[in-house]
Amino acid sequence: MYELWLASQSPRRRELLENAGYLFHVHPVKISENIEENVNPEGAIIAIAKAKADAVVRLHKLSKIQKILVLAADTMVIVDDRLLGKPRNPDQALEFLRLLSGRKHRVVTAIVLLNIETGETFEGADSTDVEFRKLDESEMAGYAATNEPYDKAGGYAYQGQARRFVASIYGSPSNVIGLPLELLEKTLQARGWHVRRKDSL
Repeated sequence: MYELWLASQSPRRRELLENAGYLFHVHPVKISENIEENVNPEGAIIAIAKAKADAVVRLHKLSKIQKILVLAADTMVIVDDRLLGKPRNPDQALEFLRLLSGRKHRVVTAIVLLNIETGETFEGADSTDVEFRKLDESEMAGYAATNEPYDKAGGYAYQGQARRFVASIYGSPSNVIGLPLELLEKTLQARGWHVRRKDSL
């Protein structure tokens, strides 16, 4: 039975894992999340998640005698081939909302799992299409004035007040929130990596 270490300080990812019954330790790290222009979006997002996982291994000097799975993730919103990370200020939050208003965009979340005991690595990504209804300036400005947009890819929280902006969603809702639980579960089962869960105690 493996211990699951989450390389993230995201409360959304913690909540998703908790609600799914996983028992895990939280080990957040800070790395650069800048993405170069003209790069493959999925590859770039996976690279950021991999850097987070590697940083946890270095920070805690993890060795192969430990039955630990390090889980890292990164989420980006893609519209018009442009990658939207976390808005830096209200002006950028408004810019993002105007880009998304009345249109369909793609949310991609990459996950990386490092098996410390065996040295194996899984790298993958899930994609969900989300369509916003047409938003008016006052509601966009009102939302940008809240605290919600500023630590969220694309500048909105599907699990929060921004759910009312969503006209339709095609794919995994948990992927939009920040962690594709279906991909995680499928990978753990396929690899035979059994992790501690509430129902296994």
